[in-house]
Amino acid sequence: MDEKVSLMKKGMQAEASPQQEGREDILAQVKQYIKIAEEQIQTGLKELSKEAEEYILAHDWQGREKALENTVKKACILSDGQVLKVEDFDIKDRQIKSIGIGKFVEEKLKGFMRNIKNFDKFNLYETVIPEVEKALIVMVMKETKWNQTKAANLLGINRNTLRDKIKKLKIKVKQ
Repeated sequence: MDEKVSLMKKGMQAEASPQQEGREDILAQVKQYIKIAEEQIQTGLKELSKEAEEYILAHDWQGREKALENTVKKACILSDGQVLKVEDFDIKDRQIKSIGIGKFVEEKLKGFMRNIKNFDKFNLYETVIPEVEKALIVMVMKETKWNQTKAANLLGINRNTLRDKIKKLKIKVKQ
């Protein structure tokens, strides 16, 4: 770093280090994935906060471009605003932080619970989970114009698993 500053003071241009170029490459990829998310999923154009940039750069993405792409797309979907923050990423476990979705489902289920608590036996789990799963799959299938490969990728599951779920949940697939 001192050499670079010294060269700049002398009016000479310093070459970027391989490490710096690698950082710039990753950030360029992230910006491209944000643009793709905007086009494919209509997430709106987003930008990275400085903290999110550092968070992403702290991970080794070499040879894991698809993982980086999926991470960025998930963050774009989960982000409330135009700026992606560290909270929008969960790179460590590569899981979506779905607190917002969980709160939404909880609120919707409260009214349902008031109506069913008078029953002695009611299999709430077996009633609710398939309905939520079906709604999610149908929504993603519509967004991907019924392309099962794209839908499976967006859902983070194997295409054959998606096909099994479509059959099990009796989803009518449009051609």
